[in-house]
Amino acid sequence: MKSTRLLLLLVLLMGTPTLSFAQPGTDEQLAAQYFQQGDYTKAILYYEKLHRKQPSAFYYEQLLKSYTALNDLEGAEKLVKDQMRRANGDPKYIIDLGGVYKAAGQTDKANKEYDKALKQMRGDQNSIRAVAQAFQQANETDRALEAYERGGRMLSDGQGFAYEIAGLYGAKGDIPKMVSAYMDLLAVNEGYIQAVQNALSRSIDFAVADERSEVLRVELLRRIQKDPQRTIYPELLIWMYIQQKDLNSAFVQSKAMDKRFDEGGTRLMELARIALANDDHSTAFKCYEHVLNLGRNDANYVQARIGSVRARYEQLTDQAEPALLELQDLDQRAASTLTELGLGQPTIDMLRDRAHLKAYYLNDNAGAVALLEEGIAHPTIDPKTKAQLKLDLGDVHLLAGNVWEASLLYSQVDLDFKYDMLGHEARLRNAKVSFYSGDFLWAQGQLEVLKSSTSKLIANDAMELSLRITDNLGLDSNSVPLSYFARAELLRYQHRYDESLGVLDSLDAAYPGHSLGDDILFERYRIAYARHRYEEAATHLTKLLELYPLDILVDNALLDLGKLYEDRLKNNDKAKEFYQRLLFEQTGSIFVPEARDRFRKLRGDNLEAPPEPPAPSPHP
Repeated sequence: MKSTRLLLLLVLLMGTPTLSFAQPGTDEQLAAQYFQQGDYTKAILYYEKLHRKQPSAFYYEQLLKSYTALNDLEGAEKLVKDQMRRANGDPKYIIDLGGVYKAAGQTDKANKEYDKALKQMRGDQNSIRAVAQAFQQANETDRALEAYERGGRMLSDGQGFAYEIAGLYGAKGDIPKMVSAYMDLLAVNEGYIQAVQNALSRSIDFAVADERSEVLRVELLRRIQKDPQRTIYPELLIWMYIQQKDLNSAFVQSKAMDKRFDEGGTRLMELARIALANDDHSTAFKCYEHVLNLGRNDANYVQARIGSVRARYEQLTDQAEPALLELQDLDQRAASTLTELGLGQPTIDMLRDRAHLKAYYLNDNAGAVALLEEGIAHPTIDPKTKAQLKLDLGDVHLLAGNVWEASLLYSQVDLDFKYDMLGHEARLRNAKVSFYSGDFLWAQGQLEVLKSSTSKLIANDAMELSLRITDNLGLDSNSVPLSYFARAELLRYQHRYDESLGVLDSLDAAYPGHSLGDDILFERYRIAYARHRYEEAATHLTKLLELYPLDILVDNALLDLGKLYEDRLKNNDKAKEFYQRLLFEQTGSIFVPEARDRFRKLRGDNLEAPPEPPAPSPHP
């Protein structure tokens, strides 16, 4: 019995601390709850109790906010003065007292306290930052600036607060002073360049040309003129031009820096890379040409030699009708570069581009075939690259109408790389050859296998072509309309656009209302796009969506319309509309990830949340 009482006593003693700790926890929870609900009177009751037991900065702040919210300025003043006695005159609480007086309309008394806080600021960085940050918390930006500026003069080591001062000017919207302060910072410590760039990006929208970016440009030019040997300012100017997508101005400035500081073209090579990533092939070409004109036989020269041909190729082939003389000049440039550098893995892509140029633009199929066969026979080229050259050679034969030669090459790659994406791509091209030739059943057999390809794009293309065959052969196995269409598609591939359109017109006339109607519209879109007739291309896709809203090509049409308006017609609002429709109307499409990325990029954010649902389509 005695042992039982002893055990009970021990249990009670062990429980006592738990009970004593439970009450403050409950008080704190109730205080936070009332504060969040805006019931500041009840919040004060609990925070005062907590603050008496355990004075802390947090309880003090919550009490001050509660008194201020209730406009109980007498209670707020008493709280701050009590805290000042505890903290032995900490300038933060002097500033808080000034804030209470200001809220009471006693401006002179407030300013007196603010001046007192500044006078008590010691000449060390921690004290200066504490006072300035206290002013910032009190929304006294001008006083915070005064603290930093006065503090900078007090420091003996020459270290100032240019970064903080610039940030405060930015918060005030005083862009000229903000920019000047950042430039002063870089004059002292160039290691802040990344922080300055990040801060400028937050304060200036470089996507639009306005007075803010002009202030930065003018200040940078002034600094460059004042101190021409310092590189940080021209580097920042180049960075600004790149943010604005004004790569030509970036080129002019980079070229000047390269010459002034004898950089050997390195800066121009980096700018060329950025230009290519932004599809600015003209600027990339000029960058490479500048490096070549330096005449240095080094690594930059070799890369510029290859890059200049590639940039010029992209520049010309992006035009609707590139001039014949310019195409021939590019062909000769590629030939001389291959001769100078030799054929090998680094230059094999140039050989492929030159073959494509000959076949598709210069009507020189024989020259294209000879180039590709030379690449295939070269001993240093790896097996996968040789397989890609065979696919290119097959395409050239198909372009020339040599269907069986093309099929033979595709079959070789399929056999050699049966379980690789190259093999799947070769089989898909072979299935298309059979489709063009009217051997629909054999093509169907190949496509059935490709539907399970690990490449979503190949599987999707195989699915579309398979369904086209299945849906359009008809119960009576009438293959004539599908044969018409296959011929039109082959002619389009061969760049014989007028002939292809003629076959499509004949198909429409002979079989009005045929189930191939959506495919015909999509084929017309492809021809218009290839001819750079982008408004016409958009019309065909829009008509497809109106007439065939449930067809398998709807997701293709929505994505292509979005890209058409974004990349070619420069109408981002229309582009977002079509990306949005794809996201909400075609949720199972393989194009959803690309549409989502493009939509978010145009919206200007990286949020995880999906876009708002679009307005209902007028064509259900």
